[in-house]
Amino acid sequence: MSLNVSRSPTHSPTSIIYGQQMSYRGPDGAMRDFIAKKTADQIRQGNIEHMAKIASIKPVIDDDVEDEATGEARKEMAAASAARRAAEEEARKAEVKEYYARLKAKTTVIDDEMDTEAAAIARAEFAAASRARRAAEAAEIHRENEELKQRLSQIKPHIDMDITDEVAGEAREKRAAENMARRQAKIEKLKAENLEMRRRIEESKAKTDDDVTDDAMTGGGTIGDLRNKVASDSKERKAKHAAKVNAENAALASRIKKTKSKTNDGDGTTH
Repeated sequence: MSLNVSRSPTHSPTSIIYGQQMSYRGPDGAMRDFIAKKTADQIRQGNIEHMAKIASIKPVIDDDVEDEATGEARKEMAAASAARRAAEEEARKAEVKEYYARLKAKTTVIDDEMDTEAAAIARAEFAAASRARRAAEAAEIHRENEELKQRLSQIKPHIDMDITDEVAGEAREKRAAENMARRQAKIEKLKAENLEMRRRIEESKAKTDDDVTDDAMTGGGTIGDLRNKVASDSKERKAKHAAKVNAENAALASRIKKTKSKTNDGDGTTH
């Protein structure tokens, strides 16, 4: 005969409520621990008694023990165990309910005023000492800066920037004079070359016939005659257009002069 023995869970009864695990924190930790320890002791004692009863049962080949004394004993123990667990659960719920009722009845008082406590007094002393130290450091830095400014204002430069009285200065002046003479000679040479080129151009005669006005055209006449005719026609056409525009402008000015202004001031009359 095989017996299945179910052990009680090892969770504290005060840590499981309605199937959810909860952690309790607060000033009543001692009461919570006392309730948990008491419940655990009761469960442990019941398990011990249950294991003792199981140890006294002798196994038999007949697996169906419901019609034997063992089956009856099992039913009795199961009923007793269920009744005990129900009683323990009711007791645990009552203890938890009482515990939360006590917590709810308590009034939380938070002391936000720290001016009279040691921490606040020490903080104020540290702050005052820090401000004094920073002020002293700032004053020392200001004093050192002023002293440095005074020393810098009294320093005179000792750097000789004039090199004309040295070998380097003499060499620089010599090279400058040589460069000036070379540039002047180049300028004179360019002037002479330009004069010679201008003279040669003036003495040269053009060998290209740039005048096309005397060239003959197919059918008679010259290009010059055609150019004169086109210019004359264009001048006549522009004169006719200008006369037409002037006549239209004169007619428009006459119409504008004869037009009288009408103004409506909002009073229903036009004048």
